[in-house]
Amino acid sequence: MQLSPELLSDSVLVVDDDVEALEEMAEALQSYGLTVHTAISESMALKLAKEHRPKFIITDYLLDGYTGTEVVSAIHKFLPGTQTIIISAVEGLSRLVTTVNSDIITVLKKPFSIDLLSLFICNKLVQKHQQFRPIKQ
Repeated sequence: MQLSPELLSDSVLVVDDDVEALEEMAEALQSYGLTVHTAISESMALKLAKEHRPKFIITDYLLDGYTGTEVVSAIHKFLPGTQTIIISAVEGLSRLVTTVNSDIITVLKKPFSIDLLSLFICNKLVQKHQQFRPIKQ
């Protein structure tokens, strides 16, 4: 999928304490031309979110000492409405998280295809861009 330069200016923040999984997701997203920032801790995620104001957050649910939902809640305090994808192998997590805010949070169950994750994000960016594009007359 080819993305316009305007869409490529949007960035993605990926949070995971598994460095190998973090690097795999980042490389896949970068292969689509997206700007990707990576964090292995909650404090690093908050710092990068404040600095780069990403359009998407992708986080594992079970992180070292905290959960992805805690990270997302902290980021949503200063970036409300940021699209979030929580990845997890935890059964029943989808029902729990989507009751919090189904418009902003999507849950992907592990294992999942990195390429499908990238396409999902690219499609969401295109949809969001088209939603706010002025109508040409």
